[in-house]
Amino acid sequence: MTDEELLARLRDAEDNFVERKPDGVNQEQLRKTLCAFANTLAPDQTGILFIGIHDKTGAVIGVASSDAAQRRVREAAETCYPPIRYTARVLNAEDSAVVAVEVSESDQRPHFTGPAFVRRGSESVNASPEQFDELIASRNDKARAILRMRGLPITLESRGRRLQDDRPAPGAREQTEGRVEHCDAHHVRLNVHAAGLPGWQTAEPLSRVEVSYDRRLARPMLILTP
Repeated sequence: MTDEELLARLRDAEDNFVERKPDGVNQEQLRKTLCAFANTLAPDQTGILFIGIHDKTGAVIGVASSDAAQRRVREAAETCYPPIRYTARVLNAEDSAVVAVEVSESDQRPHFTGPAFVRRGSESVNASPEQFDELIASRNDKARAILRMRGLPITLESRGRRLQDDRPAPGAREQTEGRVEHCDAHHVRLNVHAAGLPGWQTAEPLSRVEVSYDRRLARPMLILTP
């Protein structure tokens, strides 16, 4: 982001993507915010931590030393596990120095500083067991791609088996619509919507699921194999 874009975001209220802290923010608070951003952001999203801003009123307070503030951020990022990548720069806001820290999606998540944190609205909260499983799964390229489909209509295609039966059925090939409900490092949970039939849920081993694309309907596709 440019300085002008960051200064515009500075006026935004706290949400999933903006956090404000005063100059006295401690290491634990910094690690918590950095981990929450890195664990939660999607590929096209950026989280911004502003240091030198009143976290309640949004008033510009500034930092006494921009070098010291950036050093605290670096130490916090390096003591997370795995370390968190970020960029930081000093902005001039209302004649005061403010440090803007940008964090993007991490392919090394989950990151830890004690518990794993994710963003919920304007807060950093402990990840639920299901969210923790998904954070672990997101290190796997296939699981990460499937998690990005969650909630979207996708095409489900079974090859060499039936949709409702994972036993081999040579030559069988069926196609319908579905949605990804959940994915961890081992299984994908799907909602299946076959025409003329009531919908049902199925859990498929990740090893039997292939990620593809339905060109006819211009949407993601998962191929289920026996």
